Amino acid sequence: MKGENGTVGQKSRQHYVPKFYLRNFSETDKSISTFNITNSKYIQNASIKDMCQKNNFYGDDKVVEEFLDKEIERKASAIIRRIIETKSIPNIDKEFEYYEHLIAFLLVSEARNLRSADSADNMADFLAKEMMKEHPGMKDIDLDEFKIKIKQAANQNIGIALESIPLVLDLKPVLINQKTPRSFITSDNPLIRYNSFYIGRKYHGRGFGYVTRGLQLFCPISPTQCLLLYDGLVYDIPNIKDDVITINRAREVDSLNELFYLNAYNNVFFNQKIKEDYIKKFTFKNRGTSKISDLKREVGSFKSMEEDGQLISVTQNRVTKKISLPWITQSEFGKGLILPQHMGGLKRMESPFIEEYIEKDSEKFDKHPPKIKSGSYFREK
Repeated sequence: MKGENGTVGQKSRQHYVPKFYLRNFSETDKSISTFNITNSKYIQNASIKDMCQKNNFYGDDKVVEEFLDKEIERKASAIIRRIIETKSIPNIDKEFEYYEHLIAFLLVSEARNLRSADSADNMADFLAKEMMKEHPGMKDIDLDEFKIKIKQAANQNIGIALESIPLVLDLKPVLINQKTPRSFITSDNPLIRYNSFYIGRKYHGRGFGYVTRGLQLFCPISPTQCLLLYDGLVYDIPNIKDDVITINRAREVDSLNELFYLNAYNNVFFNQKIKEDYIKKFTFKNRGTSKISDLKREVGSFKSMEEDGQLISVTQNRVTKKISLPWITQSEFGKGLILPQHMGGLKRMESPFIEEYIEKDSEKFDKHPPKIKSGSYFREK
């Protein structure tokens, strides 16, 4: 079999969470402790090279794999190492190129992983079969006997993530530096989209789009540091200094670790100092909490107001549990906001980056509107 570049396609181990990233949480650089959520299995020294990888996940031509290595991982590795060592974040005004690379890494980290690919496949399967049901030629076919998938679904997600960088450039960056006996954990789904503003108002199931008011993006980068991008109009961080907040209470690290745990797809990762009992307490505490991995919850169909019509809901699972984050408070501006009843919620339209993006996107939509003949669907970006 030949790939697109003419070379013979061979099995290639391709990682959907970078090895350099996992090494930041390791005591040895070669192994890392892991906990498999489904099987409740704890491994103290799992090989990093064997973690978060699938053969030809991005394709056997290695084009995307090499792009991720050269354009995303190498640059991000140097930037994150610098953040860890200097305890500072690149300034968007003075070091825009470095800051943009950092944002690209964060968004791509979510887009490239197994959870996002499986979610895209699940949505494609559901949408295609809902449309097939109405086709006269499909009446005698059992649609449950086969599965519809997107070829290299992660590649499409990566493209969308890179296009979406302008949508989060207005979020304020902060480095969370913790000085406690605890260690931050991470997972196979390391970027966490959260919205404590919406969740606090019980505006469930919404609030996680890139342009949504109140959005928070967390990404732990080491056992002692975590990046956060947040809506600076809705939230205040009283003790922030030079874009750094220092946490000195172990229970505040525990709260963040619970958030990171709940965002995991299959596995959580941590350094070898963390004991099995510490991780299992999150399992016990959240035994009744909806799991990110329950992809069936991401799709559904409802009767439309139109005759014989239907509305198809397509949205990704997010962490909706209220997590205690006492060091970040709601601003006076946030307290005065009224959330609408419609599912669109509030948007951060004051950003020139978002305004320009939406203007270009609208022009593109007008030229090439989507052709959907069966039903309607919505999905939060």
